[in-house]
Amino acid sequence: EWSAEHNIVVYPFIRNNLTLRTHSAYLDAAREAQKKSTNGKVVTVEGIKGLSTLLQVFEYPRQIVFDYMHLICLGHLPSVIKRWCQNIDESTIRSIDASLSQLRLPHNLNVPFLDSMVNVGHWKAKNGRLFVLNVGVPIVTLHLPRLLASHFLLYSMAVKILHAPESIDEINLGEQIMNYYCKTAPLVHDPSVELFSLHAHIHLAQQVRRHGGLGHTSAFAFESCIRFIERKAHGSKHLGAQISYWIDLQTMMQNELVKAPTLAINNVNILILRNFSLS
Repeated sequence: EWSAEHNIVVYPFIRNNLTLRTHSAYLDAAREAQKKSTNGKVVTVEGIKGLSTLLQVFEYPRQIVFDYMHLICLGHLPSVIKRWCQNIDESTIRSIDASLSQLRLPHNLNVPFLDSMVNVGHWKAKNGRLFVLNVGVPIVTLHLPRLLASHFLLYSMAVKILHAPESIDEINLGEQIMNYYCKTAPLVHDPSVELFSLHAHIHLAQQVRRHGGLGHTSAFAFESCIRFIERKAHGSKHLGAQISYWIDLQTMMQNELVKAPTLAINNVNILILRNFSLS
């Protein structure tokens, strides 16, 4: 719904029935929107602006997944941190920045925080991932007001559970925590926090049940693959041919590791006994 006070479209949690749209209902709304959009004026129906050819390929919303790299690490988390900065003093911000810069992490998690939390918009997705999954909880517990810290703890816990759940019970627990987080978000902040980027969180548990943990369906793997492919091309001409050539060459030159056969203890004992008898 439109919020005249904040001049944005909001999705109040209290008006959600926590049920997903069906593909047929989505198509009906899209057709109605297309019919009402005349003379270059775009009319939206239930948030839908019209038909898309992709709807002939994908079933919405079952086959459309939310990417937690963009939804959480680059979307909702930075917006929440910006709200924190509006409610804490500069000394607290400096303390949090110092804690982030002094982190000592294993090599596979060693992501430096080069920008202040005030400039959270400059953080990379891997900074957001590290913050929400690993280092955020102890830092906010030490520095943020109790209400903000406890609310973030709910968020971090829900995301961590849904990131790689081990059972259906864990998914159900993550869903309950996430729904409570979304329900209380306008009370902790204000109604302007209820953007679509927050509303989408209530559908994450259902997505995890259908497609697996958030960590297995995110764009992080694709970003890593892009960096791998990018090293195979140089200049600006015939990029596809370059990439294919170097990957083919690497595949042909790939040598399999040859493991030396291990000598069993019994064989060693027999060998020693034979040598002893010969002497």
